[in-house]
Amino acid sequence: MALNKKHKIQEKDHMDYRKLEDLKLAKFAADVLTILGGALLTSVDAHVTGSLAASIGALPATFEDQCEAAKQANDARKSAVSTKNGTRKMVLALMKQVRDTLVASNAPREQWDLLGFDYPDYTISRYIPNDPSKLSAVGYSNGVNEIRFSGNNSHGRVVYEIWRRHGDTIDWGLHATTKRQSHSDSPVTPGQYYEYKVRAVAARALSNFSNSAVVYGAP
Repeated sequence: MALNKKHKIQEKDHMDYRKLEDLKLAKFAADVLTILGGALLTSVDAHVTGSLAASIGALPATFEDQCEAAKQANDARKSAVSTKNGTRKMVLALMKQVRDTLVASNAPREQWDLLGFDYPDYTISRYIPNDPSKLSAVGYSNGVNEIRFSGNNSHGRVVYEIWRRHGDTIDWGLHATTKRQSHSDSPVTPGQYYEYKVRAVAARALSNFSNSAVVYGAP
């Protein structure tokens, strides 16, 4: 009974090669092949040892190459998925910018239909938006420009258009729309010229532009 117990303990301590990870299994097989090829097993007939060595042949190295190829393919797949997700995020951001432009410019329904966007169910308002004021912009070294202004309008009644130009000789362009009285512009290039101005949009009525603010970003 004691002998059986001892035998079981010894079996438990043995390494189960079937549970090894692929690369560890390949290394294990290569080590076994080295020993077989060197005829170091005196307890095993040399003919049997030679037959085993011949049968195994280059399989350990082949398996290791296949493991490495599989790992590289998996890494490539992860990279491809990450790249695809990044591209998707960029496309979604650009489509949002197009839609925001349609909203900000009060584009007619035929333009929405032409582009394939759902036309919003506008409720025409007689609200006349007030001009935003006290616009300021601050640049930070992490590539972010923070814009703040006073909206001077009732909450929820307007959307604010943020216009930007990158350089004092460049034309103005609609940069973003927001319902808040602040905006983070990123990424920007620290030290370069950026100028901002804001106006309010309510249904089909527009305010005048606010003052403009120039920021060069933190060097």
